[in-house]
Amino acid sequence: MNRVLHILRDPALDGPDNMARDEHLLYSAALRPAALRLYAWTPPTISLGYFQRYADVAKLPPDVRDLPVVRRLTGGGAILHDREVTYCLVLDDTSPLTRQAPVALYQLVHTCWRAALVLSSPLVEIAPDHLPMPTPRTGPFFCFENPGRTDLLIGGQKVLGSAQRRMPGRVLQHGSLLLGQRFASHPGANLGAPPEAIVETWCSAFIARLADALELKPDNADWASVQLADVAERRVKYAGDAWTRLR
Repeated sequence: MNRVLHILRDPALDGPDNMARDEHLLYSAALRPAALRLYAWTPPTISLGYFQRYADVAKLPPDVRDLPVVRRLTGGGAILHDREVTYCLVLDDTSPLTRQAPVALYQLVHTCWRAALVLSSPLVEIAPDHLPMPTPRTGPFFCFENPGRTDLLIGGQKVLGSAQRRMPGRVLQHGSLLLGQRFASHPGANLGAPPEAIVETWCSAFIARLADALELKPDNADWASVQLADVAERRVKYAGDAWTRLR
């Protein structure tokens, strides 16, 4: 029997919707053994890492200080989500990667992204091994301020980074690929604001390479009504102050 990588292609959504959908994929038994979600954000939003302090948002430069804020279920530094492709990959424990150190999944996914990008963006490279691995609790406010091992770089600056959440038998990894930057305070590199057709080519190539690397068959999926009902319940948490201002 073919093992499937379920592919979800979502429109741009707000922060609470995006984080609720990612959380649903982590806990749901519907899309096993693996699901990949590609999506975007509207309006531009800052996602805080799980361990970050909400009060630090007030210290940001004026051009980004008043953007909507959502808290992720993953650690690491904050991300300014605007002109980007965001991915979320969830694997169950039938994949050996769920039982390996986190770096193995970072390396695999980022290598697939680089392979998809390199023909039209040859300057994209994987960060060298001498850089430290990002940690969930420490580092600069913005994740893209400092590159870490396995990140994708252009000219030494981060253009793709990821974070993980692990639970028994299940792992979620999501990350951001920067297409362009319209805010002066948005750290990192970008891919030069490519046209939509080029971005679609990259995404399709990434899906094919990732499915091959995971030895899974890619298959397009849709959100079922029961799944969206669960997402709506989870969205309440991400839209509320109790979670957003948790720390």
